[in-house]
Amino acid sequence: MASVLAVIAIFLYSLGSIRQYQAVSARHTEFRPQVLILGTAAVLAHGLTWFTQLSSQSGVSFGFYNVGSLISLVIAAVIVISALKKPLENLFLGVFPMAALLLIINEVATPSSQTVIMDQGISAHIIFSIMAYSILTIAAFQAILLMVLDYQLKHKHMTGIVRALPPLQTMDRLLFEMLGIGTLLLTLAIGSGFFFLSDLFGQHLAHKTAFTILAWVTFTALLLGHWRFGWRGTTASKWTLVGTGFLILAYFGSKFVLEIVLQKA
Repeated sequence: MASVLAVIAIFLYSLGSIRQYQAVSARHTEFRPQVLILGTAAVLAHGLTWFTQLSSQSGVSFGFYNVGSLISLVIAAVIVISALKKPLENLFLGVFPMAALLLIINEVATPSSQTVIMDQGISAHIIFSIMAYSILTIAAFQAILLMVLDYQLKHKHMTGIVRALPPLQTMDRLLFEMLGIGTLLLTLAIGSGFFFLSDLFGQHLAHKTAFTILAWVTFTALLLGHWRFGWRGTTASKWTLVGTGFLILAYFGSKFVLEIVLQKA
């Protein structure tokens, strides 16, 4: 059942990406409802896929490929929901292929050693972490688009997708909304980790903890700088990417080494 739902989700993500590309190329705004419907259906199928896989196990599985699929699900869901009120559907061109690719990998890759969690406190910590990583990844996409938009505005050469993006101020405001939500979730993740994990700097977690704290410091400093000194634009985008880089090293770096290279849970 899960595999069938995964195939449906992959097909819908792919079709939504193609339709959005056609909309951008031909500048047809009438395609927007179709893209939103396809995106919503893809997210629902993706969510059912993950839930079906989850319900067949005795606990919550947080394997490398499974978590990658879950993160892409959260990102796609947030973008689709946000696009219902804001003109963000051009982000689908990056988000939908990513979600489809991670779904494919999760379905066909040989499972690595699985981590199944029964404890509710630890599960809450992991869920906070996944939500924070997902929201802050969206912020990273937003930062890249902001840098491209700012560059092309300064050089008076608007091309491709950039032409269809919202105004620079709207994009900048959305970036800091995402950063605020993501940093709050990251704070909850770190706090719950210190509370529920008995040996946070052991259990192969020292590097992950250090990089996560570095990311938190980076995002917090950026938010304070925005509030106190008005940091925005390219400066904010660059520091957003630095913070996101720390998060990637914190989770996927340690996860890849432990599960794929060293074959440890």
